[in-house]
Amino acid sequence: MPEGIRAAYGVASGFDRHDVTVLFTEDSVYAAREAADRDALDMDGHVAGLVEQDGNLAVDAGALDSRGIDAEDVDDDIDVLTEDRVAELFEKADHVLTF
Repeated sequence: MPEGIRAAYGVASGFDRHDVTVLFTEDSVYAAREAADRDALDMDGHVAGLVEQDGNLAVDAGALDSRGIDAEDVDDDIDVLTEDRVAELFEKADHVLTF
């Protein structure tokens, strides 16, 4: 998990300044919860850097639902996306990195 956010931060902050969105899906949705300890997950500095570079954070609503996590439990800096919005995100992406 932290390696993916670190890579996204690096891509967003490079000299080309790419538009970057990190999508939490499958079991990574647990890290998208407000209750998640970002320091313990080694995410906090990378998330702050990504946001500073205008990167976006999003979570798959379907993955939340299948794990019994309410969208209200997601951290405020993370957008909850429907299945259609997730598909649109992938369709419009120039590149996709998976971690």
